[in-house]
Amino acid sequence: MARQKGVLKYVGTLGDVRHFKIKGQEGYFAGMVGGPSGEQVLTAPEFERTRENMNEFGACAKAGKSVRTGLSQIVKQMSDTQVAGRLTAIMKKINLEDQTEARGYRKIEITTQRNYLVGFEFDKTLP
Repeated sequence: MARQKGVLKYVGTLGDVRHFKIKGQEGYFAGMVGGPSGEQVLTAPEFERTRENMNEFGACAKAGKSVRTGLSQIVKQMSDTQVAGRLTAIMKKINLEDQTEARGYRKIEITTQRNYLVGFEFDKTLP
């Protein structure tokens, strides 16, 4: 991936080159536009595994948001910027524990797998 070093700092697409900034990294980046269209991903048979992954990741993100919403008073006061990602990762681990459903339809059973949440740090920056 190209890295922009000039004085012009911008994000967006010029021709077939897209420019973007990555959170947590210095500088701006550039890469070629490409990949399958959204319609291809949603309908083509070769993207079946991708659709399964999208379905499970979306469910994990929603479950993580539900936990954050339920604990919103704590999260507001005692969380860092990466708490959502860490919580989604834990939800994915819980999701992988479900052996009853097919891939792409596995459940996130927090109540039966609560051991994954033991010791969860809402703010990794605190000593």
